[in-house]
Amino acid sequence: MNRFDSPFQLPVTPATPPTSSVNGGGLYPALMTILDQFRAKIHGITLDEMHPRERERLLRSIGESYGFELTQSEVTELLSIAEQESRPFGLLQSLIDEPTISDIIVHDYSKVSIQIGRKNFPTDVRFPSQQSYEAYVEKLLIKAGTTYSTKQPIADGMVCGLVRIHAVHRSLCSGGPYLTIRVNRFDTISLDMLANAELAPGPIIEYFRIFGQQGRTILLVGEVGTGKTTLARAIAGSIPTHDSVLVIEDTPEIRIEHPHVRYLSTREDNAEGIGKVAPSACIRAGMRMAMNRIILGEIRDAEAAESFIDVCASGHPGLSTVHGRSAQEGIARLELFLGRAQPGVSRQTIHEQIAGAVHAVVHLGVCPISGKRRVFEVRELGAAADGTIRHRVIFQYKPGQTGEWRIPNKVSYHREVLEPALVLSSLPDSLQISPTRPRTGTPSATSSSASTFSSSPHRRVA
Repeated sequence: MNRFDSPFQLPVTPATPPTSSVNGGGLYPALMTILDQFRAKIHGITLDEMHPRERERLLRSIGESYGFELTQSEVTELLSIAEQESRPFGLLQSLIDEPTISDIIVHDYSKVSIQIGRKNFPTDVRFPSQQSYEAYVEKLLIKAGTTYSTKQPIADGMVCGLVRIHAVHRSLCSGGPYLTIRVNRFDTISLDMLANAELAPGPIIEYFRIFGQQGRTILLVGEVGTGKTTLARAIAGSIPTHDSVLVIEDTPEIRIEHPHVRYLSTREDNAEGIGKVAPSACIRAGMRMAMNRIILGEIRDAEAAESFIDVCASGHPGLSTVHGRSAQEGIARLELFLGRAQPGVSRQTIHEQIAGAVHAVVHLGVCPISGKRRVFEVRELGAAADGTIRHRVIFQYKPGQTGEWRIPNKVSYHREVLEPALVLSSLPDSLQISPTRPRTGTPSATSSSASTFSSSPHRRVA
């Protein structure tokens, strides 16, 4: 008797196996039962501990106990599923490992699609059954330190520090449960890496570096998947090591290498309707934590906007993101949030609050021609006057395969901190990406790399 020879109750009546193992996108129930028993038998050990022949022998013996004689193709398919499930992300591991994929979208056990460059594509990946898919989602959420239920049907979390998990319970779905996985392809990130990934030419990258070093507040604006969080991490890397940094997020994505960084996490109500910790509460706590810099993952509501603007206006340089399709729209959303938070306050007062807190607004997007993530616009904010916020567009992107960035204004509101490291008046009227790598920390009208932002150096997630 070998280590797997132990009696067990047969849950189904022996029957003749089907001629095909696939039925409507999943395994036939009989083969699914055999696979479940195989999982139970090897529980506690890894497949790598078993010789391939031992795996096959065990699988066939389970089939025989049901009265089935498995074909070689059925054995191969069942072992393939078991091997894939043994990896950290199971059946989705091959998609996780593909560097061009930014998002994995699972509708149900038989429909898995991917997103590359913000375009969606179907895959032939599928789970053996609805039951196995739901078990997969549950296990993934446990790895992320969260769960979901009919009382709390939406869950978010991080796995391995690089993979963001979002799940919606099937009680809210047509089909489902819905699972969305976003893979952060940058284990560590720097502004120089983004220059090499052709996010923007050297002078714009240097502009971000100086603003990060000198304590200027930056608001990053863009749609989903345009690289806001990645740029935020890179800019945060330029913060001087003697500063104390506080990072506030709902799902921990902004992780920076800094000797004095602390992290606070917001959270929603629990199933009993208590326990909520809002971004504004974390920001207020930060005011008592002797921090010099504040990074808010995303401004999503009125309360968070008001607290962020207030803390930045009080002398704490900040960095945050907001959803929008242009720099102007990002400012408008900020204005809308502040108006909701302060009913009755004049628009002029709100403009003064924004102008006193935010120094630059950066719009990020995906170039419709090259498909690469780019800095579309850098807009500086000046004083509020005559019912508006004065501003200057410093850099503006013109879409193309190589890309071109115009410099409409060569006089910055922050000339005193930019010069002499970056003298805008000495730059040409437009900048382009070229194959010449800029020297680290040196302003240049060029940057390098033939790679795209999404396929830049990354760590294999395992």
